[in-house]
Amino acid sequence: MRTSHASPRKILIWHWGRRGGGPRYTLELAKVLAGRRDLEVHLSVSKQCEILSSFREIDVRRYEVNTYESVIQFGLRSLQLPFLRRRFVRYIQRQRIDVMFCTMDHLWNTAVTGCFRGMRIPYLLAVHDAVRHPGESGPVRDWLLRRDIAAADGVLTLTENVRNAVVEKYQFPLSRTWVAPHGVFTYGASGGKPRSAPQGRPLRLLFFGRILPYKGLELLLEAVRRLQETNYPVELEIWGAGDLSPYKAQLHGLHFVRLENRWIQEGEIEGIFAQTDLCVLPYREASQSGVVPTAFASGMPVLVTPLPGLLEQVKHGQNALVAASFTAEALAEQIKTFSMDRDLYHRLSIGAIKTAQTETSWSAVGGLVFTAIRGVLEAGPRPINKG
Repeated sequence: MRTSHASPRKILIWHWGRRGGGPRYTLELAKVLAGRRDLEVHLSVSKQCEILSSFREIDVRRYEVNTYESVIQFGLRSLQLPFLRRRFVRYIQRQRIDVMFCTMDHLWNTAVTGCFRGMRIPYLLAVHDAVRHPGESGPVRDWLLRRDIAAADGVLTLTENVRNAVVEKYQFPLSRTWVAPHGVFTYGASGGKPRSAPQGRPLRLLFFGRILPYKGLELLLEAVRRLQETNYPVELEIWGAGDLSPYKAQLHGLHFVRLENRWIQEGEIEGIFAQTDLCVLPYREASQSGVVPTAFASGMPVLVTPLPGLLEQVKHGQNALVAASFTAEALAEQIKTFSMDRDLYHRLSIGAIKTAQTETSWSAVGGLVFTAIRGVLEAGPRPINKG
């Protein structure tokens, strides 16, 4: 790495996803890294990205690409990948980029990553999940992720749990891996204020995010049923796209359940967290979750199952509670604790805000990401095992 008086190193940050957590994660990292004097940041994003206007507000050079908004567009534009690759390479060469940083894997990544080796440009890849979750996996996507990791010169993960999985599953060198936690997504919030448990109305639970089998919604629904059958005052809001048909029988007969089974626009998210009291993650699997720091930013405590990835994001009794087991009974017991111990709820809310303002702030996360960038620059390209 050059010394501080040398010219800034040129980094191209890219992610071609259109919506969801990937673009938002990329945006926040680009903003914080663009503020460093020792880096010159370039961005490559999709012209179809739903937050493209926010990317355009950052004072950096951009290389925007046409991706797709439908299966038909994906098929047609995938045929043009050789042309996209050539144009992308020309931009990298013309700008004399020193290091490539992909913030999240994408279906088109492997069409371009092979070019970096010939240009002797180190490639840092952020790996959010070392293994695809049920509902997200498939032979093609698994193969693409394996290829992307194999092409990388360094890997950045969001938890130690995922780092260990990358090293074990892909035989990736531990010395070329780094960890930086998931930063806070505020979605326009000016900063959360400490909350108190609700008085005069039931505790309002929140299940937020895409509805997939591994997220354990059935555990939360069963916990709510148990609580309501004992006349315990609790409500539930479910916000997210996904197949609800496996849960129809459980939903039938529950009271005070709000269903918003659709894609949630970013402009809605701040209000969703503001109107609910407790975010519940009843997951059966998780590498980490962007929902946790979003809740913390709004001053909302969370309740999680005892998964290693989630346990790295929360502190039991300080900003969250952890269920004793992966059961509806364990979730129900902790939900009661939240509402019965008003002082505890308030302390957890204060702890959530403190976490959001310190270790998961983007300034803190950006510093750790910069350590990874510097590390992969110093290490340089690695021999690639094409098998």
